[in-house]
Amino acid sequence: MADVIMKHSKAVIALWLVVLVCALPFGIKSGDVLEYDMNSMSGSSTEASDGQVIIDEHFSNSIDLSEILVISYSSSEELAAAQAIFVEFQNLMDDKYGAKTTVSNYGTYSKGDPNVEGILMIAIANNEGESWDIAHETDNIRDLVKEAKSNASAAYPEAAGLTTYVTGNDAITYDTENSSMEDVSKVDPLSILLIFVLLGLFFYAVVTAVVPPAVVGMAYGIALAAVYAIGCLMGVYYITQTLILVSMLGAGCDYAIFIITRYRDERKKGLSHEDALKTAIMWGGEAVFTSGISVIIGFAALALCDFAMVRTMGIILAIGIAIALVAALTFIPSLLNLVKDKIFWPSNIESYKRVEDKVQNGGKLGVHGHLSKGSKRYFAWLSRNTHKHSKLIAIALVVLCIPGLYIFAESEDSADMISVMPDSESVDGLDLIMTQTDGGTIMPTYIVLEMNESIATVGSLPYGGMSIPYVIWNEHGLDPATMTGAVPAVMKMTKDIDAEYEIVGSISGLNSWQIMYMTVESALGTTDPSTINQALYEQMPSAVKGYVGMILAIASGQHDLTHIDPTAFDAPWNSYVVSGYPLTDPLTVANIIDGILNVGTGILSDDGQYVSVMVITTDKPMSADTMDFLAELRSDLHDGDESYDSVYHNIWSASYVAGSSASIDDMSKDIEDQFSMIRIVVAILLIVLLFFILGSYLTPIRSIITILLSVFLTVALTHVVFEGLMDTPVLFLIPIVLFVVLLGLGMDYEIFMTTKIRENKIKGMNNDEAIDNAIKEAGPVISLCALLMGGTFLTLVLANSSMLKELGFALGMGILIDGLLMVGYVSPALMHLMGDWSWKGPGFLTRRHGLNPDGSNMAVPAACGAAPADAERIGGEMPVRAVPATPEEVAKYKQECYSEVAVRQDRIAALNAEVKTLTDNKRIGRLDEEGEKELEAKRSELKAEKESLREFQRKSREDLRSGKGQ
Repeated sequence: MADVIMKHSKAVIALWLVVLVCALPFGIKSGDVLEYDMNSMSGSSTEASDGQVIIDEHFSNSIDLSEILVISYSSSEELAAAQAIFVEFQNLMDDKYGAKTTVSNYGTYSKGDPNVEGILMIAIANNEGESWDIAHETDNIRDLVKEAKSNASAAYPEAAGLTTYVTGNDAITYDTENSSMEDVSKVDPLSILLIFVLLGLFFYAVVTAVVPPAVVGMAYGIALAAVYAIGCLMGVYYITQTLILVSMLGAGCDYAIFIITRYRDERKKGLSHEDALKTAIMWGGEAVFTSGISVIIGFAALALCDFAMVRTMGIILAIGIAIALVAALTFIPSLLNLVKDKIFWPSNIESYKRVEDKVQNGGKLGVHGHLSKGSKRYFAWLSRNTHKHSKLIAIALVVLCIPGLYIFAESEDSADMISVMPDSESVDGLDLIMTQTDGGTIMPTYIVLEMNESIATVGSLPYGGMSIPYVIWNEHGLDPATMTGAVPAVMKMTKDIDAEYEIVGSISGLNSWQIMYMTVESALGTTDPSTINQALYEQMPSAVKGYVGMILAIASGQHDLTHIDPTAFDAPWNSYVVSGYPLTDPLTVANIIDGILNVGTGILSDDGQYVSVMVITTDKPMSADTMDFLAELRSDLHDGDESYDSVYHNIWSASYVAGSSASIDDMSKDIEDQFSMIRIVVAILLIVLLFFILGSYLTPIRSIITILLSVFLTVALTHVVFEGLMDTPVLFLIPIVLFVVLLGLGMDYEIFMTTKIRENKIKGMNNDEAIDNAIKEAGPVISLCALLMGGTFLTLVLANSSMLKELGFALGMGILIDGLLMVGYVSPALMHLMGDWSWKGPGFLTRRHGLNPDGSNMAVPAACGAAPADAERIGGEMPVRAVPATPEEVAKYKQECYSEVAVRQDRIAALNAEVKTLTDNKRIGRLDEEGEKELEAKRSELKAEKESLREFQRKSREDLRSGKGQ
């Protein structure tokens, strides 16, 4: 790979730019396919979704509350002004949208006297369905509200000062979309600035600070085209676009930095540009590739979820990381090959060397020097103390995790999507509605009943441009002789539910004039039709009272439709036959009233086959109490012989609990259930990946365990901060996304550290030396990467949406805990304690990495008895040693070999670099006579090192074979 990239660097860069140019036109349109309503992205068959499908397909008169105008008033005068605003607004909407919308008075609501204080709710119905997007008309509708207030204030001065809100599902969708755009405009610049500052301080270079985020930006532009393509097929939840940006910025910059840093470190050791780049691609590239694959596995596992919101999130995040990974492995090395050391401008390799020399040997230090000195001291201290206090660190980890695990186990995640919505006019309007009326008024819960057969004949009468429904019950709906059938059964169920649960504010089920008449007759103790009719009329719900009165007036010949006199009826309403409509059964006023009460309110379907009982809870939708009620309601409907489904099996064949709260409840429970499997799949795949990459039995398991502990601690911390300090429930998605992201992105740092330790082992160090050296050399770049990625996620806490705040805090703190605490302290300490057990594995894998199956280093036996072919790689003077005679002496002897080999390898690498540089200068004619002599001297020195080391290997082999330890 290194040879191909170095040979075709210009072609690689050109190819990337061509792909970017082709992708940009589609990436620009990615915002058009984003979804902002979580309910629309279920993608899975659940009880709630099945019930909603029935409502959508069979109920033409279901109440449309997608947009609502809410007007707050605090006096009778202000109520009159609010009514005037309604009239003006209705006229303005008719002028602008015509038949596309219907504006109707949804009534006044108040926790006290509605004539004194409360709210007026005005429903704005979209008559075009999905063919017209009313959500994006929200701003225009709000402008019409302002105009209506201005017009009404001419006659009602109070109108100008009334508080109004346009809310509802579509308005919330619109405000969420705008809030998301604002969040991106705040988060993006801050993330990029943070990356630029940290990279600038780390490299003390302007170009190096610009290149990683610029390359990731190129990859992000290409990833947006994938967002658009996938969005056209299945829709993408809006949060995904924000997550993919910060994920790619964090992970992509990590990968780029790791390769650039490795190149710089090799150049500082004296390697030529070509050798340094090859080493960076070979060793750094392997670590980056392994890390990238682990992240992709974590994100791609989300695609196993049935719910479209989670599935598309996983697919897109995996694609984004894959693009960033390929860019880091190809574009960054190609750029390095072309610009060489200029990538560190205004610094250069010589200036880096001078700073290190001053740090080691003393001298005046600048900003870069002080940062470098502080970094070296910290990581030297860290390497000593993780070794020295490894047991103490392991004990501290256990002590720290006990309360974290307790909080994790005891805390309950929330499905309350309303509480995490971004601040906006629509959310303020929603809050106002819930202060003045029952919380579930605009997001009711529905009990959908699928009848064994149709329970009525449903039709409609045309009158004055309206279609007035009527219902004629059949024997399955209502048997007048026995008063049995679906109507009394549903009425009995709704009455029981209303009586059993305090959280039920109101419940609207099937109703029949005949049953109502008999009930009132019994309650009043009279058979006088006029008295009963008047009482019945007064009991009619306000939403249908006007329509009932109109029918009564028409039937009785009353001409003033605004003042109905129910006492004018001297016979029950079912005695009045509507003429002109010949049916098998005569059509009466009672049939029309039953139509208005049941079909007109969306309770009975158009074909009489389904019933939709509307339950309005006193508590707000999706709250913990509402979700508990839904669980109990479902149990009452479905579970056991005493359930409603069992008791009334001869009436209905199936029942469903639907509505926004039920949808979110189903989604949260199903996602959590599915993630029990997904977590196992991700963990197993990552363990298998690391097993083959590292060739170790235990290290992959240890890595997974440390990351899982990071997840537990982070979830506990998130609950403490948001629930304990900010009184905001933690959304159920947070632990799920955190687990997948940390198991992927957090694995980066584990892999960076572990592969560096393994590299040191391969080069001849013993386990402890390899760990200490990795902390000193890889620790600074790992810490930088953790600060970069954690910082980019933490910028999300500035978002308007509490969901993004929680995600940003959890992901950011999780990355910092894993990258700085777990990888910095815990993992090295545990590997010190595990010793060579960290590297024990099957021989066919360990030998590929220069290790024996028992975890010992093959390089050391090479110095102490390996084949000559292996011995040629290292050189140096052979020390005089006593022949080891005991197992302890053998162990000590081998330990000395580790150190000896490491020193010789560094010397050989430096000599090779010097010889290579002098040889290149000779080839292009830039070597004078003194240079020729120096080249010959260096070659002789290198040859002597190798010869001396071969003798050292032979003698060491003999010593070990003759010692008692062997």
